[in-house]
Order: sequence, then structure tokens, then C-alpha cells
Amino acid sequence: MNHWVFKIILQICLTTIFFFSAKSTIATENERGLVVISSISIKGNKITNDRIILRELTFKLGDTLTIAELSDNLTQSIQNLNNTLLFNFTSINQHSESNGNFHFEVVVEERWYLWPLPIFEYSHRNLSAFFNDGDLSRLNYGIYLRMDNFRGLREQIKLRLVWGYRKEFKLQYFSPNLDKEKRHGISGLVSYYTNYEIPFQSINNIPIYYTANGTNARAVFRSSVSYIYRPKHNWRHSLTFGWINASVSDTITKLNSNYFGNSLNKLSYSELRYEAFYDKRDSKIFPLQGFFGKAEIARQGILKAEGIANWNIKLWAGLYSEIANRLYTGSDALVQLNSNNNLPYFMNEAIGYGNYIRGMEYYTTNGINFALNKNSLKYQLLKAKAVNLPLFPEGKFKKTHLSVFWSIFADTGFVQSDQSTLSNNFEGKFLYGYGTGLYFYAYYDIVLRFEYSINRFGETGFFIHLGTPFLNL
Repeated sequence: MNHWVFKIILQICLTTIFFFSAKSTIATENERGLVVISSISIKGNKITNDRIILRELTFKLGDTLTIAELSDNLTQSIQNLNNTLLFNFTSINQHSESNGNFHFEVVVEERWYLWPLPIFEYSHRNLSAFFNDGDLSRLNYGIYLRMDNFRGLREQIKLRLVWGYRKEFKLQYFSPNLDKEKRHGISGLVSYYTNYEIPFQSINNIPIYYTANGTNARAVFRSSVSYIYRPKHNWRHSLTFGWINASVSDTITKLNSNYFGNSLNKLSYSELRYEAFYDKRDSKIFPLQGFFGKAEIARQGILKAEGIANWNIKLWAGLYSEIANRLYTGSDALVQLNSNNNLPYFMNEAIGYGNYIRGMEYYTTNGINFALNKNSLKYQLLKAKAVNLPLFPEGKFKKTHLSVFWSIFADTGFVQSDQSTLSNNFEGKFLYGYGTGLYFYAYYDIVLRFEYSINRFGETGFFIHLGTPFLNL
């Protein structure tokens, strides 16, 4: 009997201890400061569907967060919204309710989404190369129609009709909305372009051009369809199937028998490409903090009967940080590897095409494998602030933001030499360029750069660029 009484008393004591411990735990959590999200509202989205905005928030209705977690979630959610490139300004306000819960208000200022624009552009690899060449016949003109945020669902449609130096038809479509959670998407592309003048070879790392009289020197058709999977805010996977069909005049094959390889004047092949991308940058266009990693593997020429057989691997990485007030560092790296040691000139592009070493804008390199690194130290002369433009009426262009940076930079690269690069000098050498620049960053992703650079050969130059100083992804 005494044994059972003892067990009952022990049970009561343990229950009492547990009860008070639980109360103590709750009190401790309340002292730490918990935030319960009871409601979320959205303001300013006249076109954008609520679901598109809610998809970018790292918190949801009913979540319970600590103060520290809330701060991180708000910062990341604003970055996610900005990186959709749908809004000029975003903010998230919080309001305490009488029951201790919190209401969150997401405020956005939408961009202009329909862009019917005339095209007047250069065909060179970069703006400085165009200024150096000075050939106005290499200008393109036409019509460019871009509809961002189509139907308010972040869909995008692009149409290019180009005449002049390059004749082109290009149609692209993107949608992230194959499911309610916005995790699955699709994109497609169809393009056809012709040139009467093309580079057929590089000598001393400068492209040599051939001009056809009354006919096309080259015609290229491309098409692709992609499945996109975004399981989390910072992760993106894609699987793309594409088809390329290209042809050149007989003169090109005589000038360079390896333009398509084996003196062929036609090249057709399929391509299957997988991409994995993790992006934790605070901005896609001009990152100051965060990091990213991207890997891509492609099979070019899936069937044996096709004119090419190659595995292509590309690896990107970037790291950005604020090391002192207004002082930022950034470093990007890109590596490309190919399995085919004798790629045709048409496919053999290395440093100097999509990405270049600053100070070597006028040059190109060709090689199956290469590595490129871009580094910068930036000081923010003018912090980003909202400004109302005096000559603009009220609307989506009235309010802008502008920040100004002074930068010093150093880029390095290496291109593996092969049989196709015997007429060039840069492949197989350590390449570098360094200098200083002034950058202006404004709304609608406008980046204007003025740079003074010196390369490894002692050549100096003043260069003007439109676009990011970081790697093109």
C-alpha cells in the first residue's frame, strides 16, 4: 500500500514540475519575443497577381518567428521581390495587433511592363569594340517588343524583328506557372538570323571578316524548349532540348575549312542541357552582398549521325560582401570544359565573346577550355535613394533610384591552346587586366560604366560599357 502511495505522490510531483517547467519555457519564449503572422496584405500591385508576390515571401500566414528570424525573413523576401525584376521599389511593413499577433503589409511599385521599342544597336561584342571599329554599317535597326509580367503572372514574351547589319526574327516565351505553387515552369525560343558579313577566322586574336555581295554569308536557325523547376526561393533547375541548323556560303569554307569542320558548309545538331543554379545575391544586376553557384552540362550532338559530338561543362561562382561602411568586394569565376578537342570555329568561343577581361575588350580568344576570374573593390560614393525626376509626369518613370560607385578591379584568365588557335597569340598565356572605373546604377536595371584599364601587354584604354561589371550568366 505504501508502495502505491509513494508512486502516486511521485507522479504528482513530476507532473507539477513539468507544468511549471512548461510555463517557464513559454515565459522564456515570450521574453525572447515571438511574432505570429496573423495576416498578410499587398498594396500597389495593380497588375501583378497576389500569388506571384506571395511566392517570393519566405514566411507565410500562421508562421511563428523569433525577432531574429523575422529580420532575416524580411530581408530575404525583399531581395526575392527585387530579383523578380517586376518592381522598382519594394517594402514590407509590420503592424502589431491588439491580441499580440502581427499584420504584414507588402508594398510594391510596379515597373512599366510593355516595351514596344525601336532597335538601334551595335553588332560588336561590346560597346568599346564598336567605338574602336567605328564602322556604322555594322549597326542593327528594327522593332523590339517585350511584355514583362504578361497577365500579371510573371510570364514574359519577347519579339525581335531586326534589319541592317544582321537580319533576325526571334520569339521567346517564359512562364513559371505550371502549378499553383509556382515551382514548375516552361520556356521556349525560336530564332532565325542571317548575316552578309561574318568573322571567319581570328588572327592575332582579332576577328577577320568576310563580306558577301548580294547574298548571305551565314544563316542560323535555333529552337529550344525548357522545363524549369524551382523547389525553393534560391534554387532553380532547368532541362533544355534545342536544335541548331546553320549554313554558310562556299567562300567561307574555302577561307576556313574548320568553320563547321571538314570543309562543310552546313551544320545541324541537337543539344540537351541541364542547369542547376543557387542564387543568394541581393541583386541579379549589381550584387553587393551574397553569393551564387551555377553548373551546366550539355550534350551537343545527341545522335551519332549528327555533325558534332561534344560534352560541354560550365561552372560559375560569385562571392560579394561589405567589408566596411560603403566598401564592397566582389569576385566572380567561370570555367568551361569541352570533351571535343577539335571544335569547329563556329562553336569555339572563349574569353572575349560573352565575357571578357577588362582592358582586352578589342580582342577575342578561341580555345576548347578556359577559366576567367573578375575581381573588384567598390566604394559607394552616393547611396541609393529615391528621386522624383522633375520633367517626367506622375507614373512608372517619375520615381527613380540612383547610386554611384568608384571601383578598382583586376581580371585574370587563361585559355588552353589547340590546333585552331595557331594563328593567335593569347591562348596558352596568363592574361590579365586591371584598372579603375566609375559606375552609375539606376532603375530599370541601367548600369553605365566608365573604365580606364591596363592589360598584360601594357596597352591602356578608356572604355564605356552598358551593363553589369560582373559575369554574364
